[in-house]
Amino acid sequence: MCLALTLCLGATASKALATDAALSLLPIEAELQALLGLGDELLGGASSLLAGNPGSLLTQTVDNTFALVLDTSLEQLNLVFDEVGDIPNLFGLSFTVGEFETNGVKISYVTLPLTYTFRSQRILGRQWILSMPLTQGEVNDAKTYSIQPGLALRLPVSANWAITPGMSVGYVKSSDLDQEAEQAGVSVSSAYRIPLGSTPNSIYIGNLVGYYKTLKVTLAGKEFDPNMANTVFRNGLLYSMPMAFAHELLSVELSLVNTLFKGTDTYTRSQNELAVSVGSTRRHMAQLSFLRVGLAVIQAEDIRGFRLNFGYYF
Repeated sequence: MCLALTLCLGATASKALATDAALSLLPIEAELQALLGLGDELLGGASSLLAGNPGSLLTQTVDNTFALVLDTSLEQLNLVFDEVGDIPNLFGLSFTVGEFETNGVKISYVTLPLTYTFRSQRILGRQWILSMPLTQGEVNDAKTYSIQPGLALRLPVSANWAITPGMSVGYVKSSDLDQEAEQAGVSVSSAYRIPLGSTPNSIYIGNLVGYYKTLKVTLAGKEFDPNMANTVFRNGLLYSMPMAFAHELLSVELSLVNTLFKGTDTYTRSQNELAVSVGSTRRHMAQLSFLRVGLAVIQAEDIRGFRLNFGYYF
């Protein structure tokens, strides 16, 4: 799971236009009150631009951060490079498609997560990871766009354990909904590998805790700070099974992940994800390029959907 894509949403376009017209007729004090009321619904509603559903800015940011942490392909690269001593940097290109539905709201997105990994020449296993997920989506036919640049540092604790602190900012905009928002966050993640005896199979335990704060929200041309802040916990298990197929060595991975939101109320407090992926396995420098495809099913209260991932390192 080299990267994954993102996208975010709001209410309906007609509602945004109607709200803008209504606000223009109100005195300043009443206008502010009405605007804040609309903001509460958009921030915590089923089609929220910022949080609470799988297509929102907050959820997408956490997904992308966790994907970098629980990425077994980076570990494979460490093994290859450690054997030969030559350590090139890596470019990662991913393509993610998501489709969700909740209470009559249809959410879809396409994400292009770009990454660039700098591997330390001096410290075994240390990696700087630059990420830039670009997302275009739709909420009930209203188009949305988001970008989430981030920086993470993978720090090896032992041969089977790494801790990754990171930070990110996010921006989402929808001209159809007349909305835009900004977000910033920091996180600390852990990935621990448990080899299963004499077999090549392994279990990975992934954990993430992050704090994310909304910086600014603009609704119907009116800017305000909703003072929205969330602490997010994401925990998962991944089972990796190398196997041979048609004279090629592949890796099949099964994973189960839970995401829990604390702090400002969101539409859903918990989301579960079950995923399977298949990818090539590198054994030497001639196999530096790496391909992986995967499918994830996401379930939460009143939310059902899926995400399809395609990732490539080169």
